[in-house]
Amino acid sequence: MSYSGNRGSIRRCLPVALAWLLAITQAQAAEQAAVPAQAQPAQTTPAEPGPQNAPPAAPAQLPVEQSLHVRILAGTDEQNDLERRVMAPLVVQVTDRDERPVEGADVVFRFPLTGPGATFGGGRTSQTVRTNTNGQAAALNWMANGQVGKFQVHVNASYGNQVGETTLSMANVARVVAVAPKSKPAGWWSHRWVKVAVIGGGAAVVAIAVVLATRGGSKSSGGGTTITPGSPTVGAP
Repeated sequence: MSYSGNRGSIRRCLPVALAWLLAITQAQAAEQAAVPAQAQPAQTTPAEPGPQNAPPAAPAQLPVEQSLHVRILAGTDEQNDLERRVMAPLVVQVTDRDERPVEGADVVFRFPLTGPGATFGGGRTSQTVRTNTNGQAAALNWMANGQVGKFQVHVNASYGNQVGETTLSMANVARVVAVAPKSKPAGWWSHRWVKVAVIGGGAAVVAIAVVLATRGGSKSSGGGTTITPGSPTVGAP
C-alpha cells in the first residue's frame, strides 16, 4: 500500500474514530450522572444535659401573708419631755391570726426622716427588735430630736412569710404638764404617777420603765398592764 493510500484510509477512519470517542465520553458522563450523590456525614448534635446535669431548682417561696397583728402597748398619743429628756416608752405586741403571741418576730420601728421625731444610736431613724416569748418588743436607746410637734412612728413586723404593720402618733413637747386623768382607760405610761416617778428618778427610772414595758403584755381589768417575764433581743437595723 502506498503512502498516499494510507493517508486516504486514515482520513476515512478518523471521523469514525472521533465519533466513537465522543460516544464513549457521553456514555461515561451519563453513567456518572446516574450515580446518586453520596450522603453528607450527619452532624452530631450534642446531647442535652440530663436531669443529673441540670442545676438544682430554687426552693419555692411561700406567698407573703398579711396575717400578723401589731398591737400598741405603750406610746400612742404620748408626749416626750424635751426639757427633762424623758421619752415615753414604745412597746408593741405581735400576735398571729388566732391572737397567739409570736416569739422571734422581727419588729422594725421607724421614725420620720424630717421634722419632729427621734433617732436611735448613731443617728439612725430605724431599729429592729426581736419579740420575746410574749410576742412583745420595745424600741430601745432612742431620743427625741429636739423639734416640738407631733409625728408618727411606723412599726412593721415579720415572721417567715407572715407580715403586719401599724402606725402610732407621738409628740415632742418642751415640757410635760400634768393633766387630769383621762375618762377612759389608757396605757400605764399615761397614768400621772408613772410620769412623776420617771421625771423625778431621771435616767435610771427611764431605763427601768422601758425594761418593764418590754415585759408587760396582757391588759388588766383596770386598763393597766400586767408585767410578765421576758425581754426582747435587739437586732441589726
